[in-house]
Order: sequence, then C-alpha cells, then structure tokens
Amino acid sequence: MPTIGRLATEAPRAPARYITQLERQRLSVSVDRPHLRLLHTSDVHIGDDINPAKRLLGLTTVVDAAIKQRVDALLIVGDLFDSARVRPPFVDEAMAELGRIEMPILVTVGNHDCLSKPSIYDRVDMLAAGGHVRFMDDPDGESVRFDDLRLNVWARAMIEHHPAHKPLEGFQRGGDGYWNIAMAHGHYVPDDESNYRSSPIWEREIAGLGCDYLALGHWHRFLDVSSQGVPAFYCGSPSEAGGSFASANLVSLHPRDGVSVERIRLPIED
Repeated sequence: MPTIGRLATEAPRAPARYITQLERQRLSVSVDRPHLRLLHTSDVHIGDDINPAKRLLGLTTVVDAAIKQRVDALLIVGDLFDSARVRPPFVDEAMAELGRIEMPILVTVGNHDCLSKPSIYDRVDMLAAGGHVRFMDDPDGESVRFDDLRLNVWARAMIEHHPAHKPLEGFQRGGDGYWNIAMAHGHYVPDDESNYRSSPIWEREIAGLGCDYLALGHWHRFLDVSSQGVPAFYCGSPSEAGGSFASANLVSLHPRDGVSVERIRLPIED
C-alpha cells in the first residue's frame, strides 16, 4: 500500500506518528499561509444500540483533545450519529459537547447518518450547537472557506451508500493561497484491486486530488493511504479501539515544513 510517510520510533505507549513532507513546488505551496493545526475524527456513532454512553464519551474525548491541543478547526468526517433512530437525549448531549468549543467544526455525513429518507438530520439542526458548526450537506459537493485561517474545506455529502456514490467526485481546490482540505467518507481501493464496495475512494483519485490533506472516514482504524504526495489518512474511531486504541488525527499544516499527521490516543477502554 503506497504511503508518503514513515512510522517514527516510539516510546512505549506513545501515539504513532507519521511525518509527511510536500515538495515545495507541488500545489504552489505558499509560505504566506499560517501554520494551522486540525483535529480529524470520524465514526463517533452517537446513539448506537450497543453502548450509547461509550459513544458519547468518545465525542467528549474528541472535544477535550481539541481544547487541549488548541486546534484551529475540528473535522468530523461522517457517522457522527449511528442512525436515524437516535433518541433525543443523546442528540441533545452531542450538541452540548460540540457547543463546548469555539473553533470551527466542519461536519459531513457518512453511511450511517446519510441524507436518504428518513435521515437523522431531518430532525437535528447542527446549528443548535452554535454558529461555529458548519454542516456540509450538499450532495454535489461544497467548500467552506475561512479567510482568516487561509483554510478551504471541501466535502461531498452522501445521500445513499452504494457503489455509484463517488465521495471525491467534483473536488475543487479553493486557491493556492489557502490550505486545501478534502473530507470523504468511503472505502479505500488500491488501483490493482477490483471493487464492488459502496462509496469507493480509489488510490488514483487520491493521487490526482491536489489537496494538502484528505481526511477520511468509514474505516474504524488508523491508516495511511497517501498517494503521490497527497496525504490521506483514516483516523480511527474515538469510541472504540480499532485494532489498537481509540484515536484521532492531529494534523499540522506548516507553510515551510509541509504536513505532519500524528495519531493521538483517546482515553477509551474496551
């Protein structure tokens, strides 16, 4: 599986750390862009039938990490909610958690909380958590731009989870003077494999994307699927181990040093 990073030597219990370096010429990297830190999470599954309290705790740990790390924005890449049947108390608690922070929160949908009817978002207004939350629900794709951060975030919302849905179709950069981030919820497919899965994200699509970081959701484990100089990572779930431990990705966007991605451990026990 192609990567652009390496697994650094770790002390016991230290979070896995991958370092990625963008070529200065590629993507017209601008040193005028500020140094930003983002927290990337997905697959929280608020309100699931097995352990809803643990799912809420997972969201709490993400919010705590965003505060501790003093990030500039929080990315939630699908499946914030587990289904359209989530009970109101769990919705209210999730909104209260997102309301604890002031930095921008960008939320898109996944296969569990997609927009097909009935959708959880028919009765949940994400703005109830505050004006700092941006819900990216355009099935044709949309960008949210923060001029003060020189940050542009793109996502294409999922109506239905099926093979014809292409999470990266229609991606557009927001300009060379901005950090360009894409969010996509789907199944990664190497180019040398056949695919019959829903919402495929092909290796070649990542290679040609032209963004500074691709934040992925759907797989409940940390994984580097970067290709041809484009950093692309799954972050794991904040509310389950995902093969090793619950985690989120701390993404550093540095105008001179490029992009680094650190997997941070979240205090959830199985």
